[in-house]
Parts: sequence; C-alpha cells; structure tokens
Amino acid sequence: MIKIFACGDIVNYNNVNCSLLSPELEEIVKAADYSVFNFEAPIQGVGTPQLKSGPHHAQRPKTLEGLKVQGFDLALLANNHIFDYGYEGLNATINLAHKCGLETIGAGLDKESAYAPMIKKLGGMKIGIINACEAQFGVINDFDRVTEAGFAWVNSPVIDQTILDLKVICDFVLVFAHAGLENYPIPLKEWRARYRHFCDLGADAIICSHPHVPQGIEEYGSSLIFYSLGNFYFDGGRSANSENQSFAVLLKIEKNLPISFEPVYHYTSNGLVDVARDNKKIDLDYLSKLLNENYYQEHEVMVMEAYNKFKKQLVCAVTDFPIDTTVKGTIRELLNKVLGRPKALSRELAAMHLIRNEAYYYVTRNALEIKVRRGSLK
Repeated sequence: MIKIFACGDIVNYNNVNCSLLSPELEEIVKAADYSVFNFEAPIQGVGTPQLKSGPHHAQRPKTLEGLKVQGFDLALLANNHIFDYGYEGLNATINLAHKCGLETIGAGLDKESAYAPMIKKLGGMKIGIINACEAQFGVINDFDRVTEAGFAWVNSPVIDQTILDLKVICDFVLVFAHAGLENYPIPLKEWRARYRHFCDLGADAIICSHPHVPQGIEEYGSSLIFYSLGNFYFDGGRSANSENQSFAVLLKIEKNLPISFEPVYHYTSNGLVDVARDNKKIDLDYLSKLLNENYYQEHEVMVMEAYNKFKKQLVCAVTDFPIDTTVKGTIRELLNKVLGRPKALSRELAAMHLIRNEAYYYVTRNALEIKVRRGSLK
C-alpha cells in the first residue's frame, strides 16, 4: 500500500522563512510516499501584472524550497492565478520548482506541456495524474490568445481522452481539479456532473480546490470525489487573517482495491499550518451529508444568492454609464469621466471575465431557470 498526501491552495505573502508547516504536520507529509499541493500563484519579482479582472497574486520564491524541505513532491499549477504575471512569471515558477526538486503539472509554456499528464511509479504501481482548472484568465482552450502558455482547461475533451488513455496503462488515475463557486459549502451541480463523468471514464479519485472553503466527500461507484480541500496556507487577499480551517487528505492506495482515505484536519495558527484538534476541526460528515440531504434545496438558495451578487457586477460591466456596484465606486467612476481620467475598471474586461468564468455562467443559468420555474422572470 502507498499513501499520497494532498492538500489545497497555497499562497504565501508573509511567512519570511517559508516553512509553512508545524512539526507535527510536517511529519505527516514526510511520512507519505508522495505529497501534493496546489501552488496558487507564481513567484514574486518576475514578469508584469497581466491585463485581467480581479486581484493579482504572487508569493515568496523561497516558498517552493520550503515546501520541498518539509516533504512535498508535486506542485499543481492549473489554477486561476498562476498566469497573473504572464509567461515570465510562469516560466520562472516552473524553473524554480524544478531547481528545488519539485515536479510540476497542469500549466506550461505551450499546450502540450500544460495538458501533459504524469505517470508516477510508486510501490510497484503506476499512478496516472491529471491537473486542470476551469476557464479563467490564463486558460489554454480554443479561444484566441496572445501566448501559448497557460494552464489546462478542465472542460477540454483532451482531459476526457487523457483519462481514458491513462486507465489503460495505469493502476490508478487521479484528477486534480481547480474549479467551483467560492466560499460556499456545496458544489454546483454542473461540477458534480463533470466529476462523476470523470469517474465514469475511469478516474479513481477527483481531488478539488478553488472554493477556498472545505466541501464534502462523495463515494461514486468505486471512486471518490473530494469536492474542495479548501485553503491550506493562504495569507493574501480576503484570506489574509483567516485560520483557514479545512482538511487535507491521505489517500491509501492498494493494488486491485478501491482507494480509501484518511482526512487530515488542519488550520493556520501563528503563521503555520497545524493539525487541528477537536475544537478546530471542521465537520466533514456534515459537509458530506449536504451532498445528499436537501442538496437541491440548498443549491437553489446558493445560486440565487450568488446570482444577485453577480448580476450587479454584470450590469455594471455591460452598461456604458459610469456606475459601480457601490455608491462610493459610482462616485469615483463619475468623477473619472468628468475629469477625463482613465477608467478605474475596464468594463469589457470585467464582462469577459464574468461571462467566461464557468462557475458564474452555471450560476446565471441556474438562477434564470429557477426564476422561470417560479414564474417571476422580469
């Protein structure tokens, strides 16, 4: 039997020595046969901020070395911030990771390398690994782009074919996906359908990140779906002061048997990710029950709430009148127009982001279908 440790999103702004794990958690990571993390942003100091909607993230370069020293082996790069500083930022991040002895997957300087799976030999078994992200800035898909560099698209048919191909030559297939609606405890039904489809194609486990909070676990046939591992270490943006209470997972893989697992509960304390005691543990059983009990009712509540927030942003993005989602922002936009200053926001860029983002699209479609069903479409 082999053990694979997998955790969620990592962004390090503030930890100067770049050792992010407590000694107890480090011991767990090192004891695994292979340990995997999502490196949510490129390293600092390389490249220029790219024209995009939303925040730009970059993290301390020594973070990669620190993660290797503390027991990690593979950096997942298919995420919505890895291309925030363009080709140069991505290239430098990949090169530094390899220099530190880390393997990388999910993003590259061309389509072939970004979509390339990994076949890892562990304990006499071949483990096929895939990493891909939803369509956000930096995705390599069929739309026109200035550069060939970026990350693999989770809804590309290439991913489907890769699962089928790996299933023929590997003992197990793992798909690491970065997608979903942020800060909600349940996944959108479209992502559930997509991940179940991966299982039908032959994937043995789907391990997901991006929502920033933990979500439940589902057994689908003989496969496992971990809908969100949440943040692992994330001290930037809205998560800067968060304890990031969540869980990692220790996959237990034995030939000719379904994958089993052990959750590793964790939280951030004094700038380190530590093993969570009872009072800091998330209720993973409750989150998993949400996938079955009243899921569709909760799903309706979630999409309507998210749609009402999203609708305001979309209206501001597609109108020519200088408005924003807040009174303060609208005043700023009006002043910019009167004084002839550059726009504080690019409406076309914001609109493109809101429409391209698959989670937002799913929310909008679901919300409008609900409103039609309720007879309240206006």
